[in-house]
Amino acid sequence: MRVLLGIAVMALACADVNPVWGYEPVVNYQLHCMGCHLADGSGQPGRVPSIRRTLVRFSQSAEGRGYVVRVPGVAQSPLSNQDTATLLNWMARNLSDLKLPAGFTDYCAAEIQSLRAHPLVTVKTLRARLLRTPLAPPIAQPLAPPRAH
Repeated sequence: MRVLLGIAVMALACADVNPVWGYEPVVNYQLHCMGCHLADGSGQPGRVPSIRRTLVRFSQSAEGRGYVVRVPGVAQSPLSNQDTATLLNWMARNLSDLKLPAGFTDYCAAEIQSLRAHPLVTVKTLRARLLRTPLAPPIAQPLAPPRAH
């Protein structure tokens, strides 16, 4: 009997199971983001950018959305595409100093999947450019993946 139990435990341990499947967004934030971005999203000056004034702003343009999803911490996260979309939407509503604009487009699993396929290499350069770009009106729907940077 112990041998069978041991085999069952080993089989479950080796199964391709996403251990974070089903967690609420706040828990996923605590597990996957808070270590660097801190509990309130303020980040660490000079090391990890704050998301408090940029997540909603960047989420209003196709290029900004591409940046948000393609940064290494998001693109390489073990979260599913749906959990990542849900987490980003939660962060926009709960950690931002900016109100969501009318017509804000939520992230969706298909958008995450499409953008993750093109990881961002020039993180600091693109972020700096996005911060210099005037705020655009909200986009109506998620767009195709961006060109490589």
